[in-house]
Amino acid sequence: MSNYYAVLTPVAEGGWLVQFPDVPAAAAQGKTVEEALAMAVDALSGILAVGRKGRDYHAPRTYAEIAKERTAEELVMPVSPNEAIMEEYRPKKRINVMADAELLERIDAQAAAEKTDRSSWLMRAARKAIEDKPHMSAR
Repeated sequence: MSNYYAVLTPVAEGGWLVQFPDVPAAAAQGKTVEEALAMAVDALSGILAVGRKGRDYHAPRTYAEIAKERTAEELVMPVSPNEAIMEEYRPKKRINVMADAELLERIDAQAAAEKTDRSSWLMRAARKAIEDKPHMSAR
């Protein structure tokens, strides 16, 4: 996944405001640069996962393009969206599924061995099955 460039602006009261010129709906703030960047990863990942009013975000511009727009006191830093955080933000839908009891026991045992829950294990298995069949992944 591509880096997006964040512009960090010092706040008069202390701390840093983080904004993404290529993803205007994502913003964060922190007391330190490190804290602001950690919050920025969450904000960027969340908005890229769920979008905003149907808007798709395109590939980010380069560092040089973003740096031209900043002021002298602002910092420009790369921020990578985090896939685990994005998964937390993606909309979920509860479903009821009938399953063979023996198979369900095996699924639960495998999920426990992988330190995950049944739903996560089933979703990962479904994604892999779809990705392994190119004609299905385009749907």
